[in-house]
Formats: sequence, structure tokens, C-alpha cells
Amino acid sequence: MKLPKVPQRTTPGFAFSMVDRALQECLATRQFRQVEIKQILEFFGSNPPECVFCGSKDVRRWDHLIPIKSGGETVLGNMVPTCAQCDDSKRDLYFEDWITSDAPNSPRSRGVKDIDQRIERIKAYMQHFGYSPRSLEDRLNEDEKSRLKLVRSKLIEVRQDIETLVNDYRARAT
Repeated sequence: MKLPKVPQRTTPGFAFSMVDRALQECLATRQFRQVEIKQILEFFGSNPPECVFCGSKDVRRWDHLIPIKSGGETVLGNMVPTCAQCDDSKRDLYFEDWITSDAPNSPRSRGVKDIDQRIERIKAYMQHFGYSPRSLEDRLNEDEKSRLKLVRSKLIEVRQDIETLVNDYRARAT
């Protein structure tokens, strides 16, 4: 009997990367409801929907073509239906770099034959809906930029305090 993997430790680095992602996502446009979903499915024209990256019919997620950390927003033109395998493999990479890479479980590494056509269809989708990413800094006014800088510096300080506490505990407990 094969046992499940041992749970991973949640580190301060991981936790603070999630806080930063939440900041970026909360300071972005989010307009993704049933009307947008319907438009996406009509554009790609597959029923049932298929993963835009590999063609799998096992669509379970929505993916940001341009990742949140790179200025992607949760809007029409940036959201696509995807299978879990592609979504997990792509992570926060730009779709075109990932889809043509040898990354584990990328469409190229799995032998998907029509990658170039998929890339062109995805680009046509982004263009059709007029999507182009804007960096977080481009979305904020000067006051908001200053406040974000202050929040991020406080987060760095808190992270350092947490890491010092953890290291002190480990040194004492071992």
C-alpha cells in the first residue's frame, strides 16, 4: 500500500508570497461572472469546454493567461478554461513561455501536437476582447503607490521577525 506524501511545511516565505499575491489581486480589476464565462466559452466554441492549452475535456479550473504577479487581472481576455494538470504545471508563468517549454506536464512535454495553433487562438482571444496587462504600479495613483510601498516594507519587517523567532525556536528545541 502506497502512503500519501508527508504534508509540506508552510514557511514564512510561502505565506508572505501569498499575502503579496492577495495584495496584487485586490488592487486589480475583477470582472468575471457568468456573462464573461459565457463569452469565453462561445469564443473557444467547444461543448463541452476543453482546456485551451492541451485540449483535455476534464476542465476544472480557470487560469490567468498573464499571471497576477505579472499584472494579470481576473477579466475577460485573460481568463481561460483549463485542466488541473495544465493549471498546476503553468503556475505563475506567462502562457506562451510555459506551453512551449519542457516543464513537467506542459503541453509540449506531453506531446500535444497543435501547440502553435493553440497559441494563436489564445492570442486572438486576448486581442478580440482587447486585453493587455497593466502592471500594479500603472493601476495605482501616487498616494496608493506610496502606501503599497509602506505596506510591503512592513511585511518584510514582520517576515524577518517571524524568521528570527522560528530560527531561535529551532536552535533551542533541537
